[in-house]
Amino acid sequence: MLAVVAYGVVFLRLFSGIFKRCANICLVLMLLGTAATIILRPLGISFYWIWPWTIVCFVWMVFFGMTPVYHEKKDITVEVVVDWLGGWAQKVTRFIAPMVTAAVVGTILWQAPEALSSQVGPFEGAVFPWGGEVERFYLSLPLFASCVLIMLESGLDILKAIAGVPEPQKSHLLDAEG
Repeated sequence: MLAVVAYGVVFLRLFSGIFKRCANICLVLMLLGTAATIILRPLGISFYWIWPWTIVCFVWMVFFGMTPVYHEKKDITVEVVVDWLGGWAQKVTRFIAPMVTAAVVGTILWQAPEALSSQVGPFEGAVFPWGGEVERFYLSLPLFASCVLIMLESGLDILKAIAGVPEPQKSHLLDAEG
């Protein structure tokens, strides 16, 4: 079981890094588009497609960002109650939290086919340089990919708890050195 945990950690760390880069790329593209709009508008130059692409990048940034936030344990938790209740509560929540998370993302994935089938037509204004517009269903694909990875991460968290792997201490610092 420890081998499965070890390989799972490596696999999920890899995809967390990829998704973090994707989220950062979306953020940079949003900033560049907005900066271009601010700089060029006084010169009488305006590109109508920047705003729709900024919306697309924002949605993708949020959905791609879900995976690294969960993987790096930077999500928001209310630990004061669990700490107050003591060790037994910490042991119980070590199983309950990933089970609830898996249930939530599992529900999203269960509804994915219906959600995708209802997202028809182009996202108006998000045009490609070669013509055509982004289809609406592409907006939610990073959501479903993140949900799959978070589901795997939740399962791995449960396996770690069963195997007795110590829970990492949460740190809300931006880097290891503070």
